Amino acid sequence: MASIHSCSLHNYLKIVPATVSDYKHLSRFHYQSTRLGPIRAVYKLIDDHPWRRLAAPLVGVIVYGSPPANLAGRNAATGGVFAGMDRASALSLLNERIVCIRRVIIEPRYRGLGLARRLVAETMPLTGAAMVETVSVMGRVHPFFTRAGMKAFAPTPEAKTERMAAALEAVGIGEGLWHDGLAAHSMIETLCRQSQGFIIEQMDGFCQKFTNQRQMPHSPQRTGFVLSKLAARGAYYLWENKIVRQTPTSFA
Repeated sequence: MASIHSCSLHNYLKIVPATVSDYKHLSRFHYQSTRLGPIRAVYKLIDDHPWRRLAAPLVGVIVYGSPPANLAGRNAATGGVFAGMDRASALSLLNERIVCIRRVIIEPRYRGLGLARRLVAETMPLTGAAMVETVSVMGRVHPFFTRAGMKAFAPTPEAKTERMAAALEAVGIGEGLWHDGLAAHSMIETLCRQSQGFIIEQMDGFCQKFTNQRQMPHSPQRTGFVLSKLAARGAYYLWENKIVRQTPTSFA
């Protein structure tokens, strides 16, 4: 696929409405396995080339869902516009004005061509929402959200989470590996005794934040759990639809 000239390839790619089954077809290529929640819209990128479409007609998919009830990044980005009201009123206002990007997946053979950026940039206006948001740790590794026009807001540091992230970084397990719990756990198992003991101790302390995980033993499952929580510290991204003029109109 890399040998195909990207300009000519783009000429055959188009974005069309999709279904949940299209997402499920590509879901195995995404690093998260958490539930999507209520779905608002799904779009797919297809390859209409006469022979390539026979091998991989479904190039990518993006899933939009309802916004979470509360996000620290949203409060920072909007000046707390959606905070300070009762839950029912807040949810009503959020669902009226915001959709949340839940998944962006590109079929592996088409990666490295800027298609995630294109999928985000071209579908956000199609949602008709006043604002589009998402939270992603991988956005800092692959900044396609900002390249698509979204504005990034750094999360407020939380001491234990930052300490756990720094500990993993110190032994060579950076953010680029946080999407693969099994690979990260295998790396931990190959560390020297001192470094391995250090990481296990840090995970013991980190898991004390979570009632149901306090007694969880050192295992691939616990490593995956810790990494999933670190991923939740990802940056918050917000895009405002300049055509849909609803108050508030700007958070720049």
